Amino acid sequence: MVTTIGIDIGGSSVKAVARELSGEIVARHESTIWLDGGDQVAAAAVGAFRALRRSDAVAIGVGVPGHVDPATGQVSLAVNLGIESPYRLGEQISREIGLPVVVENDVRAAALGAHETLGFTGAPPDSLAVVSIGTGISAGVVVEGSMLRGSRGMAGEVGHVVVDPEGPVCPCGQRGCLEVVAAGPAIGKAWPKGDANAPATALFEAAVAGDLEARRVADRITGHLTTALTWLAATYDTAVIVLAGGVSSVGDAFLSVIHDQIVLRAATSELAARRLKPDQVILADVLDPPGPRGAALLAAMEVPEERESPA
Repeated sequence: MVTTIGIDIGGSSVKAVARELSGEIVARHESTIWLDGGDQVAAAAVGAFRALRRSDAVAIGVGVPGHVDPATGQVSLAVNLGIESPYRLGEQISREIGLPVVVENDVRAAALGAHETLGFTGAPPDSLAVVSIGTGISAGVVVEGSMLRGSRGMAGEVGHVVVDPEGPVCPCGQRGCLEVVAAGPAIGKAWPKGDANAPATALFEAAVAGDLEARRVADRITGHLTTALTWLAATYDTAVIVLAGGVSSVGDAFLSVIHDQIVLRAATSELAARRLKPDQVILADVLDPPGPRGAALLAAMEVPEERESPA
């Protein structure tokens, strides 16, 4: 048996899988851990690899938030991980483990993983997007089975597209970016009621329960998000859009308001109705965790042919 390891690293958790080259997941590991700095991130990845205890592993894929240079495994601007200056994460992990390591942006890796998972239940979609909504907002896109990186490795940075020119100033310097009106911190400011540790849950559960004020706030936020989903559907003709990240973990209460926004737009535009339908937008929770799977799949793409079928 030959496996590749996929590791998905977030600001407070690490998820890892061992994937056979056929696509079957044969081992899993998950831990809660707060990370601050490149060395801690590298150590967490090494720890997850060792926890899987796979002597048959031939390569490792790592998904991390931030700007990634896949050619060098260098990571920068991963603020949630305490990495701002360029850090050679892939090189450090490979030095510790002795296997080749490929590093990719976590949402792009998740898009590849979601594409593979959906392919197990039928023909994989020609194109899909994963939209992660948490502290920030970003997207990963797969078109005809290929993950898009873009000319500068910035494909999918929808969080910094302006949706409200009169909105708050974003740390990036623009006014009214999607992130500052619809990401987790924006939801906390817009709805400072209920559990301060879970403002999105408080907002959307109140909205679907009939709280009119909550519904107005939820509609405004999901209106901005639906605009972004419509952009993705229009640009890439996406068959499926997967919602991931902390806000999406609210679950059906969140998804139902998104679906309502899609139906509302379709009622006034035949083009909108054809472009994006409610059943095209699903939650990541209904899939096998796409982040580590996608990272393992990326690692499998790096496996030399002579190692794929050992005697």
